[in-house]
Amino acid sequence: MKKCIGVLCMLAVVAMAGCSSSKLFVEHDYSYEGHFKNYESFNFLECEFVDSTLLCSDIQDAIRHQMEARGYRVSNRSPNLLISYNIFRSDLRFRGYQQPVIKDWVLREDDEATYKRIDYNLDEGTLMISLIDAESYQVIWKGYASKMMRNQNFKNNYFKGIVRSIFDQYPLMATAR
Repeated sequence: MKKCIGVLCMLAVVAMAGCSSSKLFVEHDYSYEGHFKNYESFNFLECEFVDSTLLCSDIQDAIRHQMEARGYRVSNRSPNLLISYNIFRSDLRFRGYQQPVIKDWVLREDDEATYKRIDYNLDEGTLMISLIDAESYQVIWKGYASKMMRNQNFKNNYFKGIVRSIFDQYPLMATAR
C-alpha cells in the first residue's frame, strides 16, 4: 500500500511538472499581401548560424519535411517562396497581430481585414521561421515558438517537434497546376 501511495505521489509530481509555465508558446502572423493560392515551390536562404552547421541542417530538414507534407516542392530554379529562420539567443520584444484564421482568410481574401497589433515578450531561444514571396521579397508568413528548452546538447531531431508545432499554424497546401 505504501508503495502504491509513493508511486501515485511520484506520478502527481511528474504531471504537475509537465503542466508548468515552461510550455512552448507558438504563434504566427501573415501578410494580407500574400498570394497564398499561387505558391507551389520553395527554397532556403543561406543559413547564418556561425556556430553550428548541424543546427542548420536539423532545422532545414524539419522545415523541408513540413513543406513537402503540404505539397510544396523544393526548387533551385525560381522558387515561389524563400524560407528564412533564426534562433534569437536573448529575450525580445516582438510585434505580432491578431488576425482571422489564415485558412479562412485565404478562402475569402477579405479586402477589409485589418491588423490588430499585439506586443509579445518572447523568451530567449525563440525560433522564428519566415516565408518570403520570392518575387516581391515580402515576408508573407511568420511562425515562431518561444520557451524552447535551453539544452546545449541538442539531440537529433530536437527541432522536428518544434517546427511541426510552428507549421501547425500554417494549414495551407501548395497549389497544384
